[in-house]
Amino acid sequence: MKKNKEIKSYSLEEMLKKAAAKKPKEALTGNRIREILDHRDMTQAELSDLSGVPTQHLSRIVNNQRKCISLPIAIKIARALDLPVEDIFLYNPKLL
Repeated sequence: MKKNKEIKSYSLEEMLKKAAAKKPKEALTGNRIREILDHRDMTQAELSDLSGVPTQHLSRIVNNQRKCISLPIAIKIARALDLPVEDIFLYNPKLL
């Protein structure tokens, strides 16, 4: 029979220390999605269908309204475009 694991509680100070120790997100400085779509004569709606990323969310990414996006979303877009993530998204870690 499995034992119930004890749930550990953290103080606010401990949580802040853990958060400070995490690597900060890198800010996106832009992306090449619109350029790639234009070159392929493809729409955002088509990319949304291929990638599974909702159209509204994709639109915010394309229009640089999202400066940080999750890696799974970036990978979905990259796979749908058949390109490496680093060829699509531009970032500068020194900006943070």
